[in-house]
Amino acid sequence: MTASISAWIWSERFWLPENVSWADLEHPPAGADFPRLQHMLSHAFPLAAGVLLLRLLFERLVAKPCAHILQIQTGVPRRAQPNAVLERLYQANTVHKGYTRQLEGLSKQLDWEERKIQRWFRIRRNQDRPDTQKKFCESM
Repeated sequence: MTASISAWIWSERFWLPENVSWADLEHPPAGADFPRLQHMLSHAFPLAAGVLLLRLLFERLVAKPCAHILQIQTGVPRRAQPNAVLERLYQANTVHKGYTRQLEGLSKQLDWEERKIQRWFRIRRNQDRPDTQKKFCESM
């Protein structure tokens, strides 16, 4: 079965023009050169790793000092008050807009006002957001 799936995925009719087969690409005629796996391994992957490394170095050595010069601070987000019930709901991502019934139930269960629960979810959501300095460095 895997052979038939492999044959279907690598179908010459789909990938190659008429009158060309995979064998033609394996042993090209003299003077014709086609890209091969070795080309990708020797050129594309090192180039991608180099660009990633360059980006990381740029963010640390250029963008962060620029943010410091421009006085863009690392925002320390307000920490939400620890609450296992609300944290479990937040992690499950079950709280949606229009959740008034759920909010009323939570209010009774925790003995908190609905407004305090809404504030907790807002503060907790903002904890996961990147700060201004990080966004600046990535955008730069």
